[in-house]
Amino acid sequence: MFITFEGIDGSGKTTQGQLLKEKLESLGYQVLLTREPGGTKVAEAIRGILLHLDEKIEAMTEVFLYCGARNEHLEKIILPALKKGYIVISDRYYHSTLAYQGFGRELGLAEMKAINSHFINTCPPDLTFFLDIGLEIFEKRLEGQELDRMEKEGLEFMTKVRHGYLEMAAEEKTRIQVIEGSAKIEDIAEKIYLKVKEVLDARS
Repeated sequence: MFITFEGIDGSGKTTQGQLLKEKLESLGYQVLLTREPGGTKVAEAIRGILLHLDEKIEAMTEVFLYCGARNEHLEKIILPALKKGYIVISDRYYHSTLAYQGFGRELGLAEMKAINSHFINTCPPDLTFFLDIGLEIFEKRLEGQELDRMEKEGLEFMTKVRHGYLEMAAEEKTRIQVIEGSAKIEDIAEKIYLKVKEVLDARS
């Protein structure tokens, strides 16, 4: 089973991914928790460029860098783990590019789907949890923190990204579960686990 977590920065997806991993492992499942961009030496190096290089990156360059890191991640981390029977949880996947570059950078959803078609067709997630938070929460949660390159894009950019996620969720109602990210952490975790359990039970 392949599960992904999505959301604008500060939404709590990293925390929820870790909590889901711990819960499933406590029930005896083998679980791999990973992240994008990252997971391999090459992908982590690309992550450093994308998030921490203090230089303007052209929008389409950004897209292909994310896709390059994603291919490394898919071929070296995700697919091998799935073949071994692991439940794989990824903090971000191709929906991030569709939202951030397709909507945030205004490059277009259709074009981003076309560029990411290899991942969409080869290994789509079984479940995607979109943790939705308001922009005021985004501001509050990142206040006083050292921001990466994407987080520095600000409210207008993140508003477009959030809208993109909601539009995709409306199109993919079975796969993308919208979760209120401002709720209590333990309540969010329970809601996520129950949905995962529902899918696992249906497969057993």
